[in-house]
Amino acid sequence: MNKRAFSLIELLVVISIIAVLLAILLPALPRIMDAGRRAACSANLRGVGQAVELYKGDFKEIMPVGSYMPRPWLNFLNDDGSWPTSFNQSISDYFEIDSAAWECPGDIAVHSVTYTDDDGREQIGGSSYMYVSSLGGRKIEDSFFMSRLDLPLTEVPVAHDFDGNTYETQDGRLIPVDFFHSTRNLVFGDGHVGKYDQSEGPSQPG
Repeated sequence: MNKRAFSLIELLVVISIIAVLLAILLPALPRIMDAGRRAACSANLRGVGQAVELYKGDFKEIMPVGSYMPRPWLNFLNDDGSWPTSFNQSISDYFEIDSAAWECPGDIAVHSVTYTDDDGREQIGGSSYMYVSSLGGRKIEDSFFMSRLDLPLTEVPVAHDFDGNTYETQDGRLIPVDFFHSTRNLVFGDGHVGKYDQSEGPSQPG
């Protein structure tokens, strides 16, 4: 019986082709992964933006009041020494506070930072996103961005993911935070999600 098999030359040709394909694809892999993380973060922030719009609809267009980062990140305390309501708590009736969407896939430090609450229980901060807290308690049209900077609603930042920096917790821990992905995602005043490019400005809804 005749036996069919690859010759050594054929095997080397196949291996060479695979090696060339890997050499072409591997440099693009980090960009593909980064784009995937950014797309997932955009979807998460889109849900946050929709929740803010629902909140505004129930409160005469007043923006939710909330700290720019949840506990335990460094924030100004209330006059009585208590913790301010965090953004994810303030819209919890419209976007579940334990939703997986509060965590960006590129975040390895912010969402899951732990702290001990007033009852001695360990908790996590629970959000990968920053809120522009100066908007809280007023109509967005009365905000600094529109009344002083004259930005259109589509360019007023409401919430965004992190850029690389070192952030401090209320108990004095310094935690380095890497970029979640290459381009910052933002929720804008009209509820749409876009990216911010310093050379081009914020992207427009489309």
